[in-house]
Amino acid sequence: MKKQILNIFKFLFFLSLGGLLIWLALRKTTDEEFANIKISLATANYFWIFASLLISGLSHYFRTMRWKLLLEPLGYKPKTSNTFFALMVGYLANFALPRLGEVTRCGLLTKYENVPFTEGFGSVISERALDLVCLIIIFFATLGIEFDRIYGIANDLIFTTVSEKIHSLLQKQLVVIIGGILLLLFFLVLFYFRKKIQTLVSGKAKGFIKGLWDGLLSIKNVNNPLVFIIHTVSIWLMYVLQVYVCFLAFGETANLSIMCAVVIVVFGSLGVIAVPGGTGAYQLIVIQILTTVYLIGSSVAFAFAWAVWTAQFALILSLGLLSLILLAVLNRNVIVKPENKSF
Repeated sequence: MKKQILNIFKFLFFLSLGGLLIWLALRKTTDEEFANIKISLATANYFWIFASLLISGLSHYFRTMRWKLLLEPLGYKPKTSNTFFALMVGYLANFALPRLGEVTRCGLLTKYENVPFTEGFGSVISERALDLVCLIIIFFATLGIEFDRIYGIANDLIFTTVSEKIHSLLQKQLVVIIGGILLLLFFLVLFYFRKKIQTLVSGKAKGFIKGLWDGLLSIKNVNNPLVFIIHTVSIWLMYVLQVYVCFLAFGETANLSIMCAVVIVVFGSLGVIAVPGGTGAYQLIVIQILTTVYLIGSSVAFAFAWAVWTAQFALILSLGLLSLILLAVLNRNVIVKPENKSF
C-alpha cells in the first residue's frame, strides 16, 4: 500500500514537472504567435510526420533484435514478437514513471518467456549503459563538428549548469564538511560490518547480484558482435532520420541539414532523461535549438517540436496498448510461472 501511494506521488510529481515545463514553453507566446503556430501546423506536410513514425518503428525493431542478442549468451531465446511487445509496453510505462519501463519489460519477459528477472534486468542495464556511451560519443563528435553553432547552447544547458551547482556546493563549507564526514562514516561502517555484508549477499541476494552481473557481461559474450554493432548503429541512425524527415514537413525547416537532426537528437535526449517521456522538456530544448542556433522562426519551431513529440507519443501509446493486449492474446496457452515476490 505504501509503495502504491509513493508511486502515485511520483507520478503526480513528474506530471506536474512536465506541466510546468509546458507552461514555461507557452507563457510568453502571444496571440499572434499562436495564430502563426496554427498556420504552421495547418500547412505542414504530414506525409513526412507519418514517415517518421515508420522510421521510429524500425528503431524499436532494431532495439528488440539487439536485446535478443544480449539474452542469447544467457541461454534464453525469447520470441521476437514477445520481446517487441514487452519493449513497447515498457516504453509506455516510462511515460508514467522514470525507469518503470525497464522493470516492466523485464517482468513481462519473465512472465511470458521465463527469462529470470535479474538476468533480463542486467541485460537492460547493459543496454542503457551502452546507449549512454553512444550518446556521449555522438555528443562530443557533434560538438566538434558543429562547435561554432552549438557550443553556446551546450554551455547553457550542461557545462554552466553543472559547474554552477558544483561551485555553489563547494562554497558552502558546512556542506563539504558534513559530506566528507558522512562519506568517511559510510566507509567505516562498510569496513566494520564487512563480514555481515558478505554473509548477507548469499542465497537470494547473491543470486540477484549474479543475475545482474551476468546480464552486464552479456555484451562481451554476444554470439554475433558484428550484427550487434549494426543494430546499435541502426538504432541511432533511425533516431536521427526520424527527426530529419520531419524537417521536410515544414517549409522553413526543409533545408536544415542532417547535422541539425543529430543536434536535436543529442540534446533532446537530455529532455527525455530529465522528465518521463520528455514532456515539456523536449519541446523547450528543441525550440531553443531551432530558434537560437538555426534561426528558425519561433512559431515554426514551436509547431515542429510539438508535432514531432505528439507523433512519437501517439505511436508509443498505440503500440504500447496494442502490445499489452497482444501479449495476453497470443500467449493465452502459455503456462505462466508465478511472479517471484522477492523482486
